[in-house]
Order: sequence, then C-alpha cells, then structure tokens
Amino acid sequence: LICANAIKRYYMGIEPTKCGGKDEYDNGNGSLMRINPFALYLYYKDISIEKKIEIIHKASALTHAHKRSQIACGIYAFILWGILEENHISGAVSGLIDALEFYRDEPEINYFVDRLDNFEKKKREDINSSGYVVDTLEAALWCLLNTNSYKDCVLLAVNLGDDTDTIAAIAGSLAGALYGYSKIPCSWLNNLVKKEEIEK
Repeated sequence: LICANAIKRYYMGIEPTKCGGKDEYDNGNGSLMRINPFALYLYYKDISIEKKIEIIHKASALTHAHKRSQIACGIYAFILWGILEENHISGAVSGLIDALEFYRDEPEINYFVDRLDNFEKKKREDINSSGYVVDTLEAALWCLLNTNSYKDCVLLAVNLGDDTDTIAAIAGSLAGALYGYSKIPCSWLNNLVKKEEIEK
C-alpha cells in the first residue's frame, strides 16, 4: 500500500524523492529493508558524510519520506560503514555512536536513543519485532550483537516472529558484512532462487 501510494504520487507529477509518505503512520520498515545497496555503494564513494546521508535520506523518501524513517536508514548506514571499516563487531557499536552524534540535533533521533541504549543486553521479551521502523532496527541490531555467526544471527531474527522476513533481511545484511560470504551456509546459498543470475 505504501509503495502503491508512492507510485500514484509519482504519476501525479511529484518528484520521485518526495513521493514517500510523510505521516506518523508511514514509518514502516520498507525503506530500511532496501537501503543496503545504497549504503554499500556510498561506502566506496569519496564524498562527504553529509552528502552520503543526504543520498540515503532521498533513497528512503522514494517510499518513506518521514524523517524518522530517513534517520533509521541513516543509522543503518553508519552501522554498516562501521562494520566494514573495523571488520569487527565493535564496528557496529562505533557506527551507532557516530550516527547518534551525527543526528544529535534532530528531534526525531529521540525515538531511537532510549531504544538503542544498552539494548544489546536486553532479553528476548524486551525486543519487539514489528514492522515499525524503530522496532525493526532495534531487533536487527539486537540479533547481530547477540550472536556469533551469520547463520545464528539470521535464525535468531527469523525466530523472533512477527515481521520475520524484513528483520532477517536487515540483520542478515549486517551479518553478511561482518562475517563475509564464505561464512554463509552452502545449503542456503545453493537454494537461492536465480542463484546464477545473482552471482553474475
């Protein structure tokens, strides 16, 4: 429905990066789920961090233009970049700290601060795996920080229940950056639909 509404706005002549919903209830996790390719691409671009985050926000705004959704995508990007930079789980925490500092003057960051403070120590029952973008980001990061392998991270995300496909996709993208392609179970890779096309 969110994508359909964005497409309708586009056909009405609205600029693509302004087609996303801007209401409080438009803070689903759809843009967060698809932000990884943008963040990976930008990691290797020699441009300012401000420009990178501007692009991340515009990518989110194609379907999710509320500032909270855009910030969630920005936080994700910082976390991914931290992992790639440090090649260690500590990079996720460093990236999160960098993100909170970058957004310190944005009122919407307050929706994330309390949720992401010492959240790696939270118990399973404290984690909400809904489709709300703040819940999704917290759940994905919680799975990453409470496991020691790609497989365990993705399985933990799936077994949270609720919006399992999205949370596992986001947690898996972070775990993939952390552990690398070679650590993904062969049986999972062999069962990928259009595997040859993806590898090509």
